[in-house]
Amino acid sequence: MKKLSKIVALLLAGAMAMVMLTACGGAASETPLEDNIRQQLGKNPNAVGLCDADGRVRNDKSSELYKTTQTNLNAKISHSLTGTFVLDVDTDVGHDKEYATVTVYADYKTAGFVADLITKITDKFGEIKATNNSVKLDSNWAHVAVVVETNAKGSYAAIAIQVKNIAYKGK
Repeated sequence: MKKLSKIVALLLAGAMAMVMLTACGGAASETPLEDNIRQQLGKNPNAVGLCDADGRVRNDKSSELYKTTQTNLNAKISHSLTGTFVLDVDTDVGHDKEYATVTVYADYKTAGFVADLITKITDKFGEIKATNNSVKLDSNWAHVAVVVETNAKGSYAAIAIQVKNIAYKGK
């Protein structure tokens, strides 16, 4: 578990460093914000099984992953002193979990970069073959949730990706 935690921490530190060094800008899109992220995520080969006919990843708003991601995003927005944040990451990985989950929260302006970063992170999951506690992960995405919330200070996005833990024995 320690090895897996170190690998995930290293990947996330690199992701946060890239976001801080990347300039944000460009014109606002005329399509809904969630659709833009879903379209970008749908281009990833790991997401093929999760895409609708339009090439966007499915975003099941009734799923537990979506509801949890939305609740966590709203909590991060409300607990922010300024009402804004640039990047925050949560991970839920363990040999007793059916899925490993990485959730990235960001100001919407950086969400496109975050979508690329989360792709890189989950690609690295596929390279983790074993750790001290035999956690093995399949880098093909099992579930995706994209949540965008807007308030007076701006728009915020949360992207949650789950990959299958093939070492999970079930209950």
